[in-house]
Amino acid sequence: MSKMKASTALVNVLKNWDIDHVYGIPGDSIDTVVDALRKEQDTIKFIHVRHEEVATLAASSYTKLTGKIGVALAIGGPGAIHMLNGMYDAKMDNVPMLVLAGQVPTSVANTKYFQEVDLPTLFSDVAVFNKQIEDAETLPDIVDEAIRTAYEKKGVAVLTIPNDIPLTEINHTVAAKQEVFQQVKPEISTESIAQAAELIKSAKNPVILAGVGTKHAKEALVQFSGHTKTPVIISLPAKGIMPDDHPNFLGNLGKIGTKPAYEAMQDADLLLMIGNDYPYTDYLPQESVKSIQIDIDPAKIGHRFPATVGIVGDAKEALTALIEATDYIATRAFLEASQENMANWWKWLREDEAKTTTPIAPEAVMAQVQKIADKDTIFSIDVGTSTVWSTRYLHLGPHNDFLISAWLGTMGCALPGAIAAKQAFPDRQVIAITGDGGFSMVMQDFVTAVGYKMPMIVIVLNNKELSFIKYEQQSAGELNYAIDLPDINYAQFAESCGGLGFRVETFDELEPAFKAARNASLPVIIDIAVDSNAAPLPGKIVMDEALGYTKFEIRSITEDHRFSKMPPLKTIIRRFF
Repeated sequence: MSKMKASTALVNVLKNWDIDHVYGIPGDSIDTVVDALRKEQDTIKFIHVRHEEVATLAASSYTKLTGKIGVALAIGGPGAIHMLNGMYDAKMDNVPMLVLAGQVPTSVANTKYFQEVDLPTLFSDVAVFNKQIEDAETLPDIVDEAIRTAYEKKGVAVLTIPNDIPLTEINHTVAAKQEVFQQVKPEISTESIAQAAELIKSAKNPVILAGVGTKHAKEALVQFSGHTKTPVIISLPAKGIMPDDHPNFLGNLGKIGTKPAYEAMQDADLLLMIGNDYPYTDYLPQESVKSIQIDIDPAKIGHRFPATVGIVGDAKEALTALIEATDYIATRAFLEASQENMANWWKWLREDEAKTTTPIAPEAVMAQVQKIADKDTIFSIDVGTSTVWSTRYLHLGPHNDFLISAWLGTMGCALPGAIAAKQAFPDRQVIAITGDGGFSMVMQDFVTAVGYKMPMIVIVLNNKELSFIKYEQQSAGELNYAIDLPDINYAQFAESCGGLGFRVETFDELEPAFKAARNASLPVIIDIAVDSNAAPLPGKIVMDEALGYTKFEIRSITEDHRFSKMPPLKTIIRRFF
């Protein structure tokens, strides 16, 4: 039997799974794997990032966009530790990822050697598959098992590889083949469909709460909503699953959701939870309200809200079955009232978007984004106030993608997401929207986008503070502390990296900068000095938040001896009553 290096066998397994790129940073304890990748660079591209966190955040984003497994690698010790943030993003958003972590040679293992860290213990919580390679002969089979397990369990598979093992000649050969993972879909119970159809028939105020589990079922969701005249609300990461301008759409639910969504949910007499595990149960109806839950994972049924009827299966198949099992409804008063409510909401947002003030309103920035965006633009959104403005003011259609760190909610995710988007879809427009707080955590990797010739537009909402934290403190009745950030000219930074930069400080400079960025062939940063007093208020201000703002204002007067600038009274009244 012919022999090959274990590292060659490893790369052959990656090729069999149609893995065509890897994010990472080379280094001594992973260099034997990197050398094998070098020999296959025509089929597997190595994307050298500047921080290992960016590698795993990009790998996670790639999978969210494509469904294909993302791969990242780094040395053991500090490199492996840096990768944890993106690994947890993948774990919590249920996307497959393969991580290859280097380790000290086996000859010095367990001797407290330089950079030696107990990686299997470190990764024990984040990984669905977690093994340290001890025998070179087993390496290709374990890599194959790791990838398969990551797909099956929708999580992170980690291989810790001592650097001497990939160099070993092994008897194992990896035959060229094409591995394709196919999710086994459970058969949907006809009884559960019939029971759900009866609930839908008797409901007067049904509401749909759709999540990312309906991403592949967009047409079926729209059809079912129209067939039953049911308003649709989404979870935040599901933005784009239903067009924002669809008449039955009420936006997303939660603190940064819409007021119509909150009010419709509170008035519902039937909740249809489809493909989501929505955690903020305070925003859901009273538990006495009947519910239908559709999820491919039986463990999710009834997890957050008592399910009167649970349908275990694929969302698209379940919705199609429910359309066939229910009668067409011509009109529904509840939907019409929700649509009227939503019309008022859009009217308020258009007023915000029309602001021409300096300092620049973030809402006006979103209006400019909309003007230059393509029908299939991929939006990569950071965590913070950029999440609020993007989610609330961007109008997405069926061909857009919306990337966000949903369950981990880690700052710094927008730029890695944009890098992954250009790798996945080089011909599509990519726009990243971030705050100065989030961008400054990963800004070094803008040069990665430049180096790999990835045209993109990075919009930095620069208010020289951690603005979302500011309003979190205020709504809790706390005084603002440790939120200020030094100003950085990110436009100059872009130029120093070899990209293009535009510094926008007045409203009149806004449109010309966006037009120039739209036509650029290089990565661009638009650094916008936005109004630090622009408040990302909840769509619906609940009583606890109102009391918190009141407490904050009283403490500002009594402890800081000043009046704090509050949002316009008209806005507060609209959101509260």
